[in-house]
Amino acid sequence: MAREWSRWAGVMLRPALPPPRLTADIYETAGGEAFVLEIPVPGLERGEIIIEATSDSLTVATGPQATEPEPGRRYVQRELPVRPLSRIFEFPEDIDTDNIRATLEHGILRINVPKAAAGRRKVIAVGRSA
Repeated sequence: MAREWSRWAGVMLRPALPPPRLTADIYETAGGEAFVLEIPVPGLERGEIIIEATSDSLTVATGPQATEPEPGRRYVQRELPVRPLSRIFEFPEDIDTDNIRATLEHGILRINVPKAAAGRRKVIAVGRSA
């Protein structure tokens, strides 16, 4: 038994993974009018997610996910996030904070972030003179 425990102790002394954080795929829509963030948030409900926007950034935070360990469990390693997480996403141009839309489906938070009108490219048609 002592030998078995020393094997586990060696595992616990190895460098740990980086602290948990929100990860995301971020891309521009085909027309370039918006950014889309896709953030995996398995097990969270809509009310446990807070999204705040400024003119060029978006902060996504999750509420507490703390779960009490089951009595009698002796964890060898515990990596599931058990505390609130947050992350700031910065954009290369201004965003339209009034028209951001977010949906949560199948554990994926999808946020559509339109670019501000001033930052969007617009093609101007040349009209005929009278």
